[in-house]
Amino acid sequence: MHELSLCESIVSLVTDCAAREGVTRVTRVTIDIGAASAVDPDALLFCFPLVTEGTPAASAVLCINHIALKAHCIACGTDYAPATLISPCPACGGHDRSLLAGRDMRVVSFEGE
Repeated sequence: MHELSLCESIVSLVTDCAAREGVTRVTRVTIDIGAASAVDPDALLFCFPLVTEGTPAASAVLCINHIALKAHCIACGTDYAPATLISPCPACGGHDRSLLAGRDMRVVSFEGE
């Protein structure tokens, strides 16, 4: 389960930033998770309270924004939202595309006092 190590990295990043900003208690952490990021949001939600225990982020709420796939068809130039990583372009049926969104995971923000 790589989500445990991802949670550890998220908490480390947030608590380091909070300390630099003079925030002593983190109350909320917001992250984006792309549909094709290979990250299980439920596993993150399960691990988060365990990892934050004993840190300034203890009892913080983890908010997850789910980011849909967006692609650009190389053949015809259409931008579209594929249902899966193997969905063809709806305009031309081609599979040669570049993903514009949906593979990333990132910390968006944190709140605290």
